[in-house]
Amino acid sequence: MLSNNSTGSIATSRKAILSISAHSVYHDSLQSIFRGSRWRLHRARTASDGLKAIRRTHREISVVICEHSLPDGDWRLLLAEMGTAGIRSSLIVSSRLADERLWAEVLNLGAFDLLLGAPFEPEEVLRVTEGAWSAWHRAALPRIGPGSARRLAGCVPTALAVGA
Repeated sequence: MLSNNSTGSIATSRKAILSISAHSVYHDSLQSIFRGSRWRLHRARTASDGLKAIRRTHREISVVICEHSLPDGDWRLLLAEMGTAGIRSSLIVSSRLADERLWAEVLNLGAFDLLLGAPFEPEEVLRVTEGAWSAWHRAALPRIGPGSARRLAGCVPTALAVGA
């Protein structure tokens, strides 16, 4: 089940975050951190519901924060399913019992970062979320490759192109 406490439509937000957890206190904690910020928090209870939400919004959700364990799997399954579906949202994993091994695994498998939580450290959540959004945004920008100069040359006014 997906819900959004701020508006009736998930697709209206430009800076959308999806929180995935079976526990309402988890969502409430994140909601209190993002309240008054430029981020809009949406909720899903399972990895499956989270994937459906991202697909339904045409991939407008740029950051996903999920608990280490979910009712229908874990963060590894979610990350794999996101990859298979071509979903490029940045994934942040949270765990109360994080250690260096888990942090290394999170990064090595392609998630953005690991948060210690709940309870969350508000400044850390905002910092990591901003970094995850920046990574997502950079990945979404078009790449300029070797043939780009020829394509862009047609956009240069003639007077500038010939040095007049």
